[in-house]
Amino acid sequence: MTDIMRISDVLIPELAMCDLNGYSKKKVLENISKFIAQELGANQEQAFNLFRSMLARERLGSTGIGEGVAIPHCKVMGLKKVHGCLIKLNFSIDFDAFDDQPVDLIFALVVPHEKNDEHLETLSKIAHMFHKESSRQQLRECNNNRQLFDTAILLEQTE
Repeated sequence: MTDIMRISDVLIPELAMCDLNGYSKKKVLENISKFIAQELGANQEQAFNLFRSMLARERLGSTGIGEGVAIPHCKVMGLKKVHGCLIKLNFSIDFDAFDDQPVDLIFALVVPHEKNDEHLETLSKIAHMFHKESSRQQLRECNNNRQLFDTAILLEQTE
């Protein structure tokens, strides 16, 4: 039995970003992959592999969970722990969400291949946070990266 994963276990301030650019789902996933890779000290090839993994996961079915939220995720070789990345887009994009609503809040996860239990627990925790309209609204009102991170951690603590 694993310990319950918390958002604060996978999200660091450096991986929260307001106003990421991107005009399409593919471009946003590419920019997220570059951002995560850069913050984790990965090279360009590793960033491209991360992007390919995220795209492959999206081909299985959209990670747009509705209400303007997406939780793209993929498994990656060579990671030691689960890493999260919280993004508030500068405008909404089509993400093929089941409710056909455009997405402006994204919580991307990159997971070591052998951490399947942690992966599922973390996905559940993130989806739960985004379930409340008030939580989504508070995240959308954030004006900078630090405020976005702090708000996500505060929302987790008030659950």
